[in-house]
Amino acid sequence: MEMRSYMARKTLYLVITLFAIIAFNFFLFRVMPGGPEDVLVPKGSSEFIKDAIRDKFHLNDPYPEQFAIYVKQVFTLDFGISAARWKGANITDGLPLPIFNTVLLVGTGTALAIWLGVSLGKFAAWRRGKPADTVGMAFALTFYSMPTFLFALVMLMVFAGELKWFPLNGAVGRGYSDMSILEKLASRIYHMILPVTAFTIEVMAEYALIMRNSLTDVLTEDYIVTARAKGLSNKAILRDHAMKNAMLPVVTVAAISIGWVLGGDIMVELVFSYEGLGMLTWDAVNLRDFPLLQAIFLIMAIVVLVANFLADIIYMYLDPRVNV
Repeated sequence: MEMRSYMARKTLYLVITLFAIIAFNFFLFRVMPGGPEDVLVPKGSSEFIKDAIRDKFHLNDPYPEQFAIYVKQVFTLDFGISAARWKGANITDGLPLPIFNTVLLVGTGTALAIWLGVSLGKFAAWRRGKPADTVGMAFALTFYSMPTFLFALVMLMVFAGELKWFPLNGAVGRGYSDMSILEKLASRIYHMILPVTAFTIEVMAEYALIMRNSLTDVLTEDYIVTARAKGLSNKAILRDHAMKNAMLPVVTVAAISIGWVLGGDIMVELVFSYEGLGMLTWDAVNLRDFPLLQAIFLIMAIVVLVANFLADIIYMYLDPRVNV
């Protein structure tokens, strides 16, 4: 019964937050200066043309009517027309490819970062105060404090510019559409190696630091001392007693990271000219494509919301105290 009540509360909070996000996303782009008519038509055009465009986007309707139309469009996955990036084209038709590219890049990088970061943090915490701990944390702190774009730029200049081991830009090679399935797979992997490596190392450092600090605190608890007194092996203490509690802050950060998989890493995608959602966001900002930005922000927010909802469920299994 407690579990059902917990799930019902979390689901209710999810629905309420979802509608709050939709409302905020709607009003945010209504209060910003300018509009689609300023981007779609040349300077000096008549007010009649601009007014016709505002009618097309329902911007002359009262706010309650605009909001009702917007909510309907959201739940039918109709994100409207791009004002600049794909001028006059349907946004829904243009999003799948950037989303797919970003999920491949950031999804792969996030999975590797979580696994490597947790492993490094666990390794350092169990050997706290020893040379292995010092070296591991020095590595993590170095990359955690280094700007992402700087590390990515160095990798691009060295491995793609000087050594020419990898391509300078793009998500796929030339003639991709004419390649066989194996050639397409090889092309994608080849173009992803540098951006995935840059993203993984930067994000991994955060997980390593969080895991190390969390596990270090847990290992000083009385129940760990009791487990050792019972004669349990180090492996059993880590697996059955320490890791579950130590993973709680890691799950929180992982939920945010996984939620931002669709958002991409703008810096990494820009440095490597990788055609993903992060680069698309940058283009939309520069071009003041408000309808496209509105769609991207909404997608990002919903994915983060769902990821945090899943994290709450994981908390329930890691720590039974939360389902009260």
